[in-house]
Amino acid sequence: MLSLILAGEAIYIPVFHLNRYFKSSMLEVWNIDEDKLGDLFAVYGSVAMACYFLGGPLADKVSPKKLLATSLLATGAGSVYMASFPSFTNLYWLYAFWGASTVLLFWAPLIRATRQWGTSNGQGMAFGVLDAGRGLAAAVVASAAAGMFPAEENLSPDKLEITLKQLLWFYAAVNAGAAACVLAFVPNSSQITTPEAPVQYKSNLLQRLYQVLSSPTIWLQAVVIFSAYSVFRGFGYYGHYLEDAYDFDAKESASAISALTFIRFGAALVAGWFADRVLGVGRTLAVCFVLLIVVYGEFLASPDGLPVWLMLATLAASCLAMFGLRGIYFAPLESTGTPRELTGTAVGVICFVGFLPEIFMPKLCGRLVSNAREAGNVIVGYEQLFLILALLSLVGLTASWMLWRAER
Repeated sequence: MLSLILAGEAIYIPVFHLNRYFKSSMLEVWNIDEDKLGDLFAVYGSVAMACYFLGGPLADKVSPKKLLATSLLATGAGSVYMASFPSFTNLYWLYAFWGASTVLLFWAPLIRATRQWGTSNGQGMAFGVLDAGRGLAAAVVASAAAGMFPAEENLSPDKLEITLKQLLWFYAAVNAGAAACVLAFVPNSSQITTPEAPVQYKSNLLQRLYQVLSSPTIWLQAVVIFSAYSVFRGFGYYGHYLEDAYDFDAKESASAISALTFIRFGAALVAGWFADRVLGVGRTLAVCFVLLIVVYGEFLASPDGLPVWLMLATLAASCLAMFGLRGIYFAPLESTGTPRELTGTAVGVICFVGFLPEIFMPKLCGRLVSNAREAGNVIVGYEQLFLILALLSLVGLTASWMLWRAER
């Protein structure tokens, strides 16, 4: 499981960490704005969407070990290429490549392997442990990266490029290490076999797709993930919000967001425990969405801003709910009775819909902030973003309640 945890976070570090923790530095080095950065992630998300769908059935047939290791090495190679500071046009191709390398051979095999690791009554904790470990790995890497960033303000362009190059090589090394762990410790299993397989498993791809697509709970899970992942993509703008609204410098905002990332470890474990032992999966998801609605409502009700300590506490509360959702939003696969033999296909369909925010949220967030900045009041852009996240949380709350009703 430790190898799955490390792999599950390492794969996304080159793609997202530079944007999440060092956004202003990235914008400066490539001389782009939030809108153009959103274009890069729209390209990434568009390719990823197709790969979620295509990779799902493949995960039911091929050993996760081979798929995961290949993805990690390819993604790390992309980080090495980015350290050469390619043109913005070539960044489009890199992010398209990453859309395939981080998803096609990776995501469905990771979920399938995690579901196999967990018991039928312990899926909340299985996925909670996975995301908690991923959160701890992300926080450690982010803290190490923040420590690599020079303390002085207003770095020269040359020094900033050297720093980002070191970070990108560091991210590549993390991926290579994760690939080595997968090859060494993940079992070399292929197709799942269980006593129920002769009855429930359809060998024909079209039959498997029909069985998955005809299940209402699959679509409800997709809506839950769609809402939760939209919030998570909004998290990428927390650091920039601190800089724009509270005058944090680049290092201060990176350190603050790194500290918030540590919440992911506890939030995922607590959510998994509540899902398995106390509330059930559907109600635990609903509680997390309620907390998000309250948090974004507080920001919207305070247009003049909150005291710094209260603002940080509110951001921490949103992270508690957001990371709790991420920890368990695949657990309904078991609680609603999706056959384990169809895990890869089901995950492919769920992710194709649920991770659509990968395409439009970066572009939307970037456009809101850029337009508000050009209009002279960047805070308005963040208020619009918080309103959208609150409404999406309401959608997720509704889907969670319906999943709770459907749980067996």
